[in-house]
Amino acid sequence: MSTKILVSGYEASGKSTLTSQIKNALVINFDKKEYSFNVPHANFKNYEGMESVITFINDKIKAYKEKFKEFPKFIVIDTVTQLYAAMTRYNSVKYTGFKIHEQNNIDTLDLNNYIENVLIANGVSVVIVAHTMVDEKSDRHIIPAQGQFAKAGSWLSIVNDSLFIEKSSGKLVVYFTSFKYPARTTLKDLPDKVGINEFDINEYLNKLVNAKNEIEEYIL
Repeated sequence: MSTKILVSGYEASGKSTLTSQIKNALVINFDKKEYSFNVPHANFKNYEGMESVITFINDKIKAYKEKFKEFPKFIVIDTVTQLYAAMTRYNSVKYTGFKIHEQNNIDTLDLNNYIENVLIANGVSVVIVAHTMVDEKSDRHIIPAQGQFAKAGSWLSIVNDSLFIEKSSGKLVVYFTSFKYPARTTLKDLPDKVGINEFDINEYLNKLVNAKNEIEEYIL
């Protein structure tokens, strides 16, 4: 079985450092800077529609299989906010008026469909990394998006489990549940938060996968 989680936080809060520790993972880097960790990764640089993203990921999965003789257990999208920004820039140049927003919605749905019905459906877990910003009206941390997708809750709306890395206290803290931050978990008996040095992301992901296996037994 596979799972899908969101890892979010401010810039330079340790998101990439944390997710680089995931075992048997392939990182798809959408940030403008080169990926700096010695783990299997690919740097995506030229956005030409969502199909170009999907094709790129599929090609890199094949390359991973050729090199390591097995498929990756995890795909890390780092960061989905940079991918989303590239998408909206591309669509604002290619289209005009309402068609821009319509295409943004279509591309977002296509990406989420690929994650859920191709990667997840074929046993590949997905870790979505995202930047956050503070919403002035609610004073809550949100993940930037546009249109109906933003109103629905952005990338938090497509996952059941989400981690938030907070650093304003001077030390990095991983939140499992929070009203202020985009953090929630389906696992029981977890604290609201834990210091990042005490957090093992591989152990956490294994628990999520095992919990999903148990839930699958009750599907009719």
